[in-house]
Amino acid sequence: MQGALTELDNAVLAFFWVGKEPLLGTLTVTLPDKSSSPLLGDRDQQISLILGAQLAAQTGKMALVSTNIPVSMGNVVGKTLLDLVREILGDMRGKDE
Repeated sequence: MQGALTELDNAVLAFFWVGKEPLLGTLTVTLPDKSSSPLLGDRDQQISLILGAQLAAQTGKMALVSTNIPVSMGNVVGKTLLDLVREILGDMRGKDE
């Protein structure tokens, strides 16, 4: 499981994929008020919305999330992805200090 996150002044862009190279997948957007919408795809929509809600809540910014997870991994990746979000955010916050 791989992840990359970029923080802008008003938004957080997050990408999650399996494999060596990043892949665009299901795309969702979540606003700081926690309203959210799917933008592209539906296979990983639920986990993308959950991750977006977590990112928006932690940053107070709009969160654009892409997830490309193989069907064979099913729903077991949820906790792993949430842990990865927390780790990436923690690393970014540590660099700011």
